[in-house]
Amino acid sequence: MRRVLLALLLVLGVASAQSATQMRFGYGESLGLTFGAGLENRLRQNLSGRLAAMLAPATPGVALEAALLFKPDLGQYDPSLAGLLPYFGGGLSAVVGSSLTAGVSFTGGMEGLIDPYTGLFLEATYVYGFAQFPKTWHLAFGVNFR
Repeated sequence: MRRVLLALLLVLGVASAQSATQMRFGYGESLGLTFGAGLENRLRQNLSGRLAAMLAPATPGVALEAALLFKPDLGQYDPSLAGLLPYFGGGLSAVVGSSLTAGVSFTGGMEGLIDPYTGLFLEATYVYGFAQFPKTWHLAFGVNFR
């Protein structure tokens, strides 16, 4: 167990050195109010990968998400829109707790850069549950620290 924890801390340390760290607040249909963190890594010019974990006390459990996002900076098309980053994409989501729920997630949102290192975001996620798992939605807002 100690080795797994050490490996996880090492991976998260390396990942955070190359990406943005998120602080997330949200509300979900079956999750209630949530609080969590995420790591976002820029993969290509307009493509980002994100891992997020949020505490969901209403479930109770932890909501996990891995997503691939198309996230262009609108400033590359019009200089007056620099710092606006709309995004959409999807991935896999799960709630790990007393009852496991898993599904495919679809995410859309908008991030606005306050400065080159800080951005505020607002997003909506719809999770289409596998097999008998419920379909649900989640709204989140927060801040990215680059």
